[in-house]
Amino acid sequence: MNYGKFLSRFMKKDECPFCSPQKDFIITENKSAYLTPARAPYLKDHLLVIPKRHVVMLNSLKNVEEKDIFNLLISGIKVLRKKYPAVDVDYREGDMNISGKSIPHLHFHLVPKKRGSRPNETPLRKFLNEGSLIKEVERIKKIW
Repeated sequence: MNYGKFLSRFMKKDECPFCSPQKDFIITENKSAYLTPARAPYLKDHLLVIPKRHVVMLNSLKNVEEKDIFNLLISGIKVLRKKYPAVDVDYREGDMNISGKSIPHLHFHLVPKKRGSRPNETPLRKFLNEGSLIKEVERIKKIW
């Protein structure tokens, strides 16, 4: 399935793909958020930090959620820095059409950067099926 079909399937059902993740898709979590591989990664090892509560805007977070999200961001960066020289943290705010945001649920991208890569250089995104996503979770948990 391509990424566009995946998104349209959820939008038709008026469901959020981040609100009810399968436990097999989660690398680690805390009370307010979870860390998972991106289903449509920009690059290998692209991770997402996602609040468990459905929120769209950053200023809608409660203090405990902010702390929990920040802790997962730091944890994810530390793991990626074991393998990559840099990590981009990406967050898009505001109007979905203008910001380029594709899912109306707050989330943060942790995108590893290799030596020689240019900022914002990303290949076409391939959507991971459930089996591939579970394998990614298991692989990343081994280096956690």
